[in-house]
Amino acid sequence: MSEKVTISVADGHVDRIDEVVARLEAAGVQVENVLRAVGVITGSCEESGMQALGVLDGVGSVEKDRTVQLPPPDSDVQ
Repeated sequence: MSEKVTISVADGHVDRIDEVVARLEAAGVQVENVLRAVGVITGSCEESGMQALGVLDGVGSVEKDRTVQLPPPDSDVQ
């Protein structure tokens, strides 16, 4: 099953973010956004391959996206 991920580029690799993107794509990540100014890449990949992404050269961290649902403004829980 494909999961959305947020990948932080390791310090010292931000200036070579395109190389990191290429490595991630070769590892099976479908890159959606490259936020160059902050060194973050978003995309999706198979959950079974997420752990392997963390050892790629230039990858600082890999986090699975989470969804947060807040109650409606008129609900009793506030």
